[in-house]
Amino acid sequence: MRILIISLACAALLMGPAPAPAAPVSRIAAVVNGDMITVRELDRHVQSEIKARKLLGKTDSRSAAELRKAVLESMISEKLVYQQAAKEKIKASDEEIDQVIADMKKESNLSPEVFQQQLVKEGITQKELREQAKLHILTQKLISRNVSGKVVVTEDEINEYYRRHMGMTSGRARVALLVYPVDVNAQKWAADIAAGKISFAEAARRVSVGPNPREGGDMGFVDIADMAPALARQIAGMKKGQVSPLMSMGRAMAQVSLLDVEQGEGGVNDAKPDEATARQIEQILRQPRLKERFEQYTAELRNKALIDIRN
Repeated sequence: MRILIISLACAALLMGPAPAPAAPVSRIAAVVNGDMITVRELDRHVQSEIKARKLLGKTDSRSAAELRKAVLESMISEKLVYQQAAKEKIKASDEEIDQVIADMKKESNLSPEVFQQQLVKEGITQKELREQAKLHILTQKLISRNVSGKVVVTEDEINEYYRRHMGMTSGRARVALLVYPVDVNAQKWAADIAAGKISFAEAARRVSVGPNPREGGDMGFVDIADMAPALARQIAGMKKGQVSPLMSMGRAMAQVSLLDVEQGEGGVNDAKPDEATARQIEQILRQPRLKERFEQYTAELRNKALIDIRN
């Protein structure tokens, strides 16, 4: 009887439905303090980086292996930021994320429709955009709490920068802006402008998705304090009539032409910026120092972390 029962049980197993195949599990690229980065995630980030650089017309001399390693290092740094923010109970609210995205749209100088088109071309979903905004907020809060106090810009440095790079007491400049669509080879257009094959104004009329393309991107006179930070930083070191090299503005590449400046009373040697311009210059000087100090800070986090790179 026992043999019969065992035989029937075996027959039931053999005749029963086959178990559903398990879903494939992605291999692990790295583990950061117990948090995993999968090969699938890494592959997706690598492809996004390649696509974004191609759309922006940027060339990359790195090999596939070097690019993959660089992207993985960036993902590890992001993990460390998220982990440290959680440890310090730092959060990013939905309202803060909405504001960052609104600022990105404003700084890009693109209409909401064109901004959305750029995201679609780069393959960035709204979820990914919000994740990028969240990472930015957490990073800025970590900088504010752990880094900012160690970076000092003196009044003498601000005044010297103003006299050397601006030399105008009014803090106003007339600029033209050329914002390239992501599917245009911005480097080629910039090279043609530099070589005199086409004027800045004509290039803006033909391809710019920025303000006033029909007028060659002319934005008129603008207070420096009211400009997007990237634009203000760029024109700070320019002279009248100059065209800037390519620069990142939001999610696009852009160039700016300094058409004119308003000179205030008094000489350049004793010129001092007004309060608003001084704050703008302070930010210009602080940014590279903050970046360097934050890189040191993340390096310290990395030295304390348990990181296992497998891919």
